[in-house]
Amino acid sequence: MKQLSCLYTLLFFFSLQALGQQTVHKKLNQLMLDESFSELNDIWPVLTNDDNFFVFDDGEYFMNRTKTGSPYAIMANWENDLNTFSIRTSLMLGPVESMSQSLGLVLRASSDGQSALICEINKFHRFRIRQLIEGKYVIISTEGKEGWIKNAIIKGINEYNDINIRTNGTDHDLYINGLLIYSFRVEGLETGSFGLFIGPETKGRVDFISIHADELYRDKSKIYLTDSEVRELISDNEKLRLELEQSLDARALELENAIRILENQLKTMRLINTQLDKENTEYAVIKSAVDTNHVNLLMDLSHKVINNTLENRQLKIENKLISDSLNNVKIHFENLELELFQKVIDKKMEEQHFIDSILTKFCTVDTVFLPFDTLAIDSLRIDSIITTSPILEKE
Repeated sequence: MKQLSCLYTLLFFFSLQALGQQTVHKKLNQLMLDESFSELNDIWPVLTNDDNFFVFDDGEYFMNRTKTGSPYAIMANWENDLNTFSIRTSLMLGPVESMSQSLGLVLRASSDGQSALICEINKFHRFRIRQLIEGKYVIISTEGKEGWIKNAIIKGINEYNDINIRTNGTDHDLYINGLLIYSFRVEGLETGSFGLFIGPETKGRVDFISIHADELYRDKSKIYLTDSEVRELISDNEKLRLELEQSLDARALELENAIRILENQLKTMRLINTQLDKENTEYAVIKSAVDTNHVNLLMDLSHKVINNTLENRQLKIENKLISDSLNNVKIHFENLELELFQKVIDKKMEEQHFIDSILTKFCTVDTVFLPFDTLAIDSLRIDSIITTSPILEKE
């Protein structure tokens, strides 16, 4: 009995895997779109009319189609040229009496709505895959009745089903709740839009939608950098940050100095205002003391006071100029006196020099008062001079 139970379990497991053999081996890890429906945006529209009620509701996209007989596809306003990608979402069917309700994804939809791939689930734990060609549906999951294939991994009403479709452009792998349940191949597909598919008389919710591209894909609307370029940008950004901080520090210092100057000016203005208040108080006392009939007299006195004040200021300025002039004259006189003294001294020196030169040249020695030894020596010199003089011969 246990062996039979194990056999049934293995048969059930293989029945789950029979239709799903992995065909897509690309690394689809480059995030292109991440929608959590946390706030309104331009990608997913809000639609409210007699047939459809599609709104953002507390982090989910609530969908309710009341029209009978026909499904509806609502497309994302998101342009792309993806051919190799992975699209993943979480869908939940709501409770309705309709037997034809379904909810799913739309892939590769053309702009004219004539071609697309559609993957949908229903409340009977079934999934279906169809292709829209020139406005007509062609069933791809032909193993089931009308294309509906039952799989126990699919959850029912009021339960979220995680759906992930991975494709390399031709081959497609369908994962539901983490398990590969179906693989199919479609040739000649073109790139197109993504969207959500809702059947007639269907109510449901979408928790999120994310789309990933191949790790080597390069979106034309984005700029891709090498590691060296990224490092260079980081380095440049760090330099700019330091320059900005230094600039901000210099600006802060400049502002502090400006504030300090303004504070000093404010203090000065307060002192001036205090002085003016004091003068106004004194003026008010004077004004109150004068009868209103003598206002002209008060004005005349005020003008005289102002004029006298101005004259006093002018006199102070003139006194200062005179004082400075006197100081300059005094300094000039002292310099002149020094020059005159120097000239007198020079003149005296010249006269003394002249007298000394005359005495040296024209005056003889007075021997009266000279000592005897000195005379003897001089007489000897005279005699010797006379002795040695030549003798004249007489004829």
